[in-house]
Amino acid sequence: TTVATNALLERKGERIALITTKGFGDVQQIGNQSRPKIFDLQIKKPDLLFEMVAEISERVILLNETNVNEYPSEKIVMGKSHEPLYVETALDEDEVRQQLQKIQQEGITSIAVVFLHSYTFTKHEEIVKDIAISMGFTQISLSSEISPMIRMVPRGGTTCVDAYLTPVIRRYLQSFCKGFDDNLS
Repeated sequence: TTVATNALLERKGERIALITTKGFGDVQQIGNQSRPKIFDLQIKKPDLLFEMVAEISERVILLNETNVNEYPSEKIVMGKSHEPLYVETALDEDEVRQQLQKIQQEGITSIAVVFLHSYTFTKHEEIVKDIAISMGFTQISLSSEISPMIRMVPRGGTTCVDAYLTPVIRRYLQSFCKGFDDNLS
């Protein structure tokens, strides 16, 4: 919509925080290193949409025929993409609550959750969503729901845009519906 486009271009979306796998907090900033003008010394990247990053201790390892035998078979799970995975570090729910509390203290109520390999292993993102709902967050965008694709950078970018714009669109639609009988219900 025009409302979403304007909010994005004018940087008037919702304040958001990014929740991601520990050690990957800068992946969205680094991006994929594509450089349309390879010899340009003055690279200008757009500002990031998120204000804060919370790195959560969780790690899922994608297995293949060369490394599957290195992990205990009873701890191997099958992802949605039918790929074997090993949960090296399970999500610590107390750590999630602590990080979300810090985000709330900054007045942010919209989050984008982007974990490594969540396109196939959604459990950790879903746990974060349940905790965030219980804490009163108003917008929780999960990369596993918004854009379940392999590559973390585009999946994360799309998820951040969703967290940034969905509250703006929701407020616009609520305002629009108020102009009709019974609020279009």
